[in-house]
Amino acid sequence: MNAFEARTLLFQRKLAIKDVDWSIPGLPELDNQLAILELGADQTGLSAKLAEKPDGTTDNILAMAASVCFALVMRDTKERVFSDRDVEAVASLGASVLKPLGDLVVEVSGLASNALEDAKKNLRPTLVQDLSISSVENLAAVSQ
Repeated sequence: MNAFEARTLLFQRKLAIKDVDWSIPGLPELDNQLAILELGADQTGLSAKLAEKPDGTTDNILAMAASVCFALVMRDTKERVFSDRDVEAVASLGASVLKPLGDLVVEVSGLASNALEDAKKNLRPTLVQDLSISSVENLAAVSQ
């Protein structure tokens, strides 16, 4: 593979999506209706900007709300549920709604501190499965 082919594949990659598979307290009519779409780098930056206070510091609750605004979509259509202007209102949804959604945004977007380790765990079985391993020595070489 050359750089052009790698670039093409990267630009064709679809964003990850994960279903909201729990019931939001008090809203059973939303069960099996919502999903979280992976944030792009630009959306991560915009989330931080929307959460910036006048003194230049970041309001973490607003940052979480902004990321939820960008990432929460209807499961079937991928239509965003909230707009950028909804950040303050989303921040007031309550921790029982905002925190689990925010955690799912972090997970699906690869923003967690253990994201690299998780990616490596997911890579190992693929490598071992794709290679023709004929001996323990070859397996040891792949693992290094």
